[in-house]
Amino acid sequence: MTVTDQAATLPASAGRREWLGLMALLLGAAMDLIDTGIVNVAIPSIQADRGLGGASGATAEWLVAGYTLSYGVLLITGGWLGDRFGYRSTFLAGTAMFVVTSLACGLAPTSDALVVARFVQGAAAAMMTPQVLSVIQTHLPREDRGKAFGLFSLVLAIGLVAGPQVSGVLVSSDAFGLGWRSVFLINLPIGLLSLIMAALFVPRSERRRSLDLDLAGVAVLSVALMMLFYPLVEGRELGWPWWAVALLVASLPVFAVFAWTQVRCERAGRTPLIRPGLFRMRSFTGGMLAQAVFFAGVPGVFLALTLTLQTGLGFSPLHAGLTGLPWTIGIALTARQAPKLVAKFGRLVPLLGAIAIGASMAGLLLVVKMAGSGITSWHFAPALLVGGLGMGLVAPTLVNVALSDVPQNEAGSASGAVTTSGQIGSGAGVAVIGLIFFGALPRDADFAADGGTAFVDAFSRALLAGMAIFALSAVLMFLLPKRPPTPNGS
Repeated sequence: MTVTDQAATLPASAGRREWLGLMALLLGAAMDLIDTGIVNVAIPSIQADRGLGGASGATAEWLVAGYTLSYGVLLITGGWLGDRFGYRSTFLAGTAMFVVTSLACGLAPTSDALVVARFVQGAAAAMMTPQVLSVIQTHLPREDRGKAFGLFSLVLAIGLVAGPQVSGVLVSSDAFGLGWRSVFLINLPIGLLSLIMAALFVPRSERRRSLDLDLAGVAVLSVALMMLFYPLVEGRELGWPWWAVALLVASLPVFAVFAWTQVRCERAGRTPLIRPGLFRMRSFTGGMLAQAVFFAGVPGVFLALTLTLQTGLGFSPLHAGLTGLPWTIGIALTARQAPKLVAKFGRLVPLLGAIAIGASMAGLLLVVKMAGSGITSWHFAPALLVGGLGMGLVAPTLVNVALSDVPQNEAGSASGAVTTSGQIGSGAGVAVIGLIFFGALPRDADFAADGGTAFVDAFSRALLAGMAIFALSAVLMFLLPKRPPTPNGS
């Protein structure tokens, strides 16, 4: 049964069972979205936990970048697994894996074990989340899909911003003496509820055994990314040995090999991870670049902000989490309206969003320079609010604008490729901004004695990098189609 045939057999409107199934899927999506940011506020507590055997700056970067990297690399594969083995079965497997890896994170005996668990947790998310949109497209009547996509956009907006606040509450409350471990263990009851509801209410879908998977492409891309990221994250800690530089340089030809495998796969009549012909579309290429560069800015800057607030200035986890509340409010104010705005104004909406976040970084830099180590949460509030407003304009809209010229029959693979570029960009941003931030901190310094000055100075450099990233992303958005997206997009 094809997707078209299946859609033709759907009832005129969704019933109670279908909406309960959607709620189960959205619970899983919420776990993934919250987990992309929940670890940031907990990192200083993780670093302070002597039982882990010490968590370096590189470990802090891996806890953020490792999740997004494995998620980004395997996202397209997760979509293929749903097509191949059924969306319900793949969602259940991915969610079960997410629960198990969350338990592994929460019980990790060492910092290395925690990093490994985060990598696998990202892979589980890559199995779980693509099935949400697939089920909406194939198991809900057409007239109910708009409402379902609206609910998904709402979960997206909440998930993007809730992580730091949830983390701050959990770590500060120290419920049952769990400390930072609670930010991972909270996934267990949520994940189990999602599993039970999905097993009961999400309908089975047909398996499509004729589909193939570009395993060579997955393997080569994974190797190339690790060759790039490992020296970026670990090079400073290790004193930049020769092999770290060599890995960085050697990653470039491996990326070229990946491009060759995609061309070869398509010529052989198989399905590549990214169809090379898509890159002949300026809007698609510009969209991938804009997505990658834009999402390189936010996680790295917020990692530096969290460490500055807690380790440098002595904020509690709850105080640090609440400091980011204006960013949350800004996203809430614009995220739900952004799709309507982009339908009228096209690329102007994400472009203004990127400019707003760049202005936010400039505002943060100004108040940091003026207030120094005497800075308070109120100093950050106006700039963070502006940045949140900008984030709400970009996050729900950029992929849709990037796919404006992509034919409908290519929209699935193209949207997966653009989303993947954003996840890879996010990991790269954490690595690069982390390199700048930690490189600016003096080694073995008594940070308590200097009143946080060293961290404030390092954060200033991270903000400069963030400003450059968002300025570049704004320029790249001029490659997107000026007109509003058509129905042939995602």
